[in-house]
Amino acid sequence: MCYKYVEEWEQYTKPSGKVKERLNKYNKLISISAAEKSHYTNDPDIAVRVCRYHILDGYRFSHCGLIMGEHQIKWAREKGYKILYITHDINNITINKLYQRRKVMTVPSFKEHTKGEWYNNLQLEKNFLFKTKNTLQYVYSIRLQGDYDWQPKSDYIVERKHDGKIKE
Repeated sequence: MCYKYVEEWEQYTKPSGKVKERLNKYNKLISISAAEKSHYTNDPDIAVRVCRYHILDGYRFSHCGLIMGEHQIKWAREKGYKILYITHDINNITINKLYQRRKVMTVPSFKEHTKGEWYNNLQLEKNFLFKTKNTLQYVYSIRLQGDYDWQPKSDYIVERKHDGKIKE
């Protein structure tokens, strides 16, 4: 979860009917993500899949995903996983360019978040893809315990060499 400290004025009505304002200060939940044992790759004790990332509109360029990623890496490593991975639709060109470091966000605050393990160690798996129903997805992973040779096998894994620039 990622929070943003917020201060905002709110109008309220007193029992007397008089309208007043008060300043609310709080940490607002702006994004969440889940990590699950990877039953998709038939190695739930080795790999953990980060999925279901959601962020509120208005906070899209806050880089919460990069911030959360650092915490998820630490958590997965502490739990003994060897692989942390995410998947993305091959047709989502913008996000795939970012993950493959072929594009850099122009927002100045992005640079401070490029020093972490998530940004620097996330790698494209070039020997296979992930498929659910009709959606073909790239797989991006981080090796958590040294240079582990990850070769998942399942009905969701499509063995296919690629360079991260598939057009379908």
